Amino acid sequence: MNTHKKISILVCAFLMTLCIAACGQAKEDEFAANQQESDIQTSESTDSEMEEDEIINVEESSVNQQESNVQTVENTDSETKGDETINAMESSVNQSENSAQPVENPDSETTAEELFDLFINGSIDAVDSTDLTSAFYITDLNMDSEEWDSYSIGERVDLDNDGEDELVISGPYGGIYLDARNNKVYKLAAGEGNALMLSYTYYNGAIWIMYSNSMNAGYEAYHMEKFEGADNLVAEMNFGEELVDPNDSESETKYTLNGTIISYDEYTELCSKIFAAQVETN
Repeated sequence: MNTHKKISILVCAFLMTLCIAACGQAKEDEFAANQQESDIQTSESTDSEMEEDEIINVEESSVNQQESNVQTVENTDSETKGDETINAMESSVNQSENSAQPVENPDSETTAEELFDLFINGSIDAVDSTDLTSAFYITDLNMDSEEWDSYSIGERVDLDNDGEDELVISGPYGGIYLDARNNKVYKLAAGEGNALMLSYTYYNGAIWIMYSNSMNAGYEAYHMEKFEGADNLVAEMNFGEELVDPNDSESETKYTLNGTIISYDEYTELCSKIFAAQVETN
């Protein structure tokens, strides 16, 4: 009896042990499964975070690249505008220097001889320095015809005593005298009818330009101008003869020099010096 109970107790104890062991194994299996699921979730979370980080990094890189491109374009535009401004300034400076060059370098100016040649060839005009609207070309003149009022190219002579020759255009009433300076050709003098016949003469060591009026019987008048440079009139002289009574051809003649009456001998001596060296250019 006791032996049978002991055996029963041992069997029960053995079965309990097996149950306890089975329960423990089941819990271990459940813990392992839970641990595996946790690991998987952790891994998935880590992968997700990495993917998000990569997406953020890519987006930030794209933004930074765009900002860099914008800044590069802005810098390029700024540099281009700066270069254009510098080039414009340099062009303006060069243009100013080129404009000032003829003034700063007088040797580069066209010579008087070259200017006269250009006028004769019809390339440039001439102008009256007292009336800048009165420009004319050589083609405006009646050149080298057989008519009485035709013009022709005359000599080159220093008419204003400045060391450079002027150009004589021979023609009616003494023609036209031209001066060249400052890269232009100017009219120095011109005959204007019988009352202002143009010529020139040598008197007292210089050349004088002379205007003559002898269109009326018993009346002669002469006006002479001495220049030292075309714009520098340094002396004038007037002389002539006329009847005391213009209405009486038998009236005595009076002789004058600069408004003062002089004797016949003084007058004839003066005229002999002036007219002996006179050069007519009609």
